This record gives sequence, C-alpha cells and structure tokens, in this order.
Amino acid sequence: MSEPNTGITALPEKHLRMISFFLDKELFGFEIEYISQVIEPTKLSFVPRAPFFIRGVLNYRGKVIAAMDLAQFFGMPAKPVDPETRVLILDPAQCGAEFHLGFLVDRVERIETVPILRAVGKPEADKPYISGVVNLGGRIFNVINLEKLLEEIEGYFS
Repeated sequence: MSEPNTGITALPEKHLRMISFFLDKELFGFEIEYISQVIEPTKLSFVPRAPFFIRGVLNYRGKVIAAMDLAQFFGMPAKPVDPETRVLILDPAQCGAEFHLGFLVDRVERIETVPILRAVGKPEADKPYISGVVNLGGRIFNVINLEKLLEEIEGYFS
C-alpha cells in the first residue's frame, strides 16, 4: 500500500558553514566564507590616533592588516594576547571591505555546519551586530551580522 500524497515535498536541508570562537567567555560565530586565513598573532605595530578597538597592524604576506579587538568593540574587557589568541583575517573580496582587517579573538572553537532553520534565533535588542542565536547540542553561540559590523567599522575610518 502506498503512502497518500499530502502535497508536501521534503526539501533537502540547507546548511551554513560557520566558524565559532570565544570572546571573553561567550561563544560567537559567522559564516566562514568571509575568512581567508586564521593565524597566530605576530608582533602588532602601534597605530597613532586609531580607534580604541584597533590593537595595531600586522604584516601578513606583504599586506598590512588592521588587527581589531572584536571583544573591545563589543564593549567587553580587553584581554592580553596569549597562546590561544588567533586572528581571523577577512577576505576583502568576500565581505566587500575596502581595507584588510583581522579580528583578534580569544580562541577559535571549530568549524560548524549549521542547518539554516536552526540558525535563526531571536537576537536581543541591545546587541545590534547579532543576527541570531544557534543551539547545537547545548552549545549556544551568537551569530554575528558581519555586514552590519563592517558598516559600523568603516564609519570610524571615513
């Protein structure tokens, strides 16, 4: 006996590939397509009159990369660079940035495969750069809206 046709077709589930990382003790993430490299921080050179969240610049493969302390930008306390600190170097072609930028993060957790339906949680009103919350097996992290974040950052440099 065949199943009745309900008119509902099961669609293949779509996924996002995200990188998850810690800032202070909170877990964050955004789509991995925006990242060109994850590196250990090298010596940062001071930049006079830079915004408070720019910890300096570093030379990576002949390019000057502005090292942004993402935690400080979000209003969290600054943390010294330690052996777990990483720099997430953004791919300017993917994110539409007009400059080379790297996010200093406390620790990279892992690459996540997130079903799109799970990736949309309700963001809190006081967190304008958070587009949603993801819960995978009890691990909850905030999804960063990179476009909004980059718009705000570019405003500091115009």
